[in-house]
Amino acid sequence: MVTSDSPPPAVVRDGLLLVSDLAGSRQRLQPVLDLATVIAAESIPTAAGAGISLIDENGTKTSTASTHPLVAVADDRQYELGEGPCLTSWAENAVVRIDDLDADGRWPRWADAARALHLRSVLSAPVVTPHRTAGALKVYSDQPYAFDRAVEHLLLRFAEQSGILVGALQSLQSAEVYSETIKAGLRSRQLIAAAQGVLVERHQLTPEQAFLRLTEDARRNGHTVADEAATLLPGW
Repeated sequence: MVTSDSPPPAVVRDGLLLVSDLAGSRQRLQPVLDLATVIAAESIPTAAGAGISLIDENGTKTSTASTHPLVAVADDRQYELGEGPCLTSWAENAVVRIDDLDADGRWPRWADAARALHLRSVLSAPVVTPHRTAGALKVYSDQPYAFDRAVEHLLLRFAEQSGILVGALQSLQSAEVYSETIKAGLRSRQLIAAAQGVLVERHQLTPEQAFLRLTEDARRNGHTVADEAATLLPGW
């Protein structure tokens, strides 16, 4: 039996502070997920590897990060089989711990796959954003009884900070996409207005007639109105 050596307080403190700092940054999501898993793995001495998975409302994995190939494979088996501790942690918004895969019968098919990878114990905590449970943060070990209540508490704190981080970055990305959509819409309106001006001057049309001609040409050529307008304004 392996007991969980408590990580040095300074390591825990620095790890939590770093994850907290990341939550306030404007980093992209994937590099931050990668770093969060490294921090979790290094803060838990008995972990052979750590990983994080983001899952959409339908249970489909959308983003992942892991510190060891075995973590990625063990996670993939869960999604292939539709069962496992990390999926349960996400679905039930609860910490899930397996002390010994040889004695735990909750997910038999996945347990067989995990034992084939020489894994023996698992700990998974939900990653909760302000809007929903977005995934799970987990650590694996090749030894039984590798994680105790103290490690549960620590991983949950990392997961809580990761949830704040993921929520902030996803909101930022959504805002950026919305902003780019608005900018594209304004550019299209400006382009169409400029093309109308070209047609008005070139053919002595009214603005209404110019717009009608532009839409008719677009339909005939299989273009959007903005794309048709662009043909009149090379280099716009």
